[in-house]
Amino acid sequence: MMKFPQHILVIVGGKRNEHIALNRAIQLAQFYDIKLHLLSCVYDPGTDLSPLISQEHRKTLKQEMMDNRLAYLEQLKKPVEAKGIQVTTQVIWHRKIQKAVMRACSEVNPDLVIKRISDKAPSLNPFTMPVDWQLLRKCPAPLLLVKDLDWKIPSPVLAAVDAAAETAQETSFNHQIISYAKLLSRLTDDPTHVVTTHITPSLDNATTIPGFDLESLKNEVNDFNQQKLDALVADHNVSNDCLHIIEGLAEDRIPQLAQQIGAQIVVMGTVCRAGLTGAFMGNTAERVLTQLQCEVLALKPPKSDA
Repeated sequence: MMKFPQHILVIVGGKRNEHIALNRAIQLAQFYDIKLHLLSCVYDPGTDLSPLISQEHRKTLKQEMMDNRLAYLEQLKKPVEAKGIQVTTQVIWHRKIQKAVMRACSEVNPDLVIKRISDKAPSLNPFTMPVDWQLLRKCPAPLLLVKDLDWKIPSPVLAAVDAAAETAQETSFNHQIISYAKLLSRLTDDPTHVVTTHITPSLDNATTIPGFDLESLKNEVNDFNQQKLDALVADHNVSNDCLHIIEGLAEDRIPQLAQQIGAQIVVMGTVCRAGLTGAFMGNTAERVLTQLQCEVLALKPPKSDA
């Protein structure tokens, strides 16, 4: 049985009136014995790059900024510790948040990272790619991107899987996604929904092929996915009413279904494509994220090349 994360890294993005990611971590700690690690990234290009500042002065200014941010984290830490939650803090000087997160992950080895969803609009330009997309690709731990101060309870959790997975590793990853979704459903107090999407081959000239029935092909594809999904959820106690086999692109259908059922979180896998195609076009998880109106938990498969 999957265990809930015990060590959570919370990304604190500067000084704010409300810290959504920290608030979500505190909510989780009400149900489980969790240790939190607060991480904040600091960087000032003027200090780091100005030729008018001496090396020694630059070092002093950087340390002052880091000390100031660390003092702020310590302030955030006190009321959390008062709730009986173990908290550590860390400040990293780096111009790229995703690099700071990866460094922190290598040092503290969290089993979940929580971050507030960025306000900036998504971009398909790999040279201006949003931090959230970068983290989806590079974060070694499961990544929970949150957007609301509090969870809406009750509200369902949606697990997005690939029912047509062919390898044992892919099937195992599907089970992991569903198991994680069911863990979260205990907190949102509503059933777990599971969705798989598929695309029927587009055969514009199929009607001219003797004996070819496009509708029969669609039914066969749907039946195949139904059988695969039924087998996948057999050990997870998911109601038939909560199973969804949908034709269409995942980046369109998953957000539509999430909105339709009022999902609080979508749990899905993310596997980075290599090369320029992956860089320019983005991956399914990234494209889904651009359209989702709810939160997302992104998991990476074991021994992924992402």
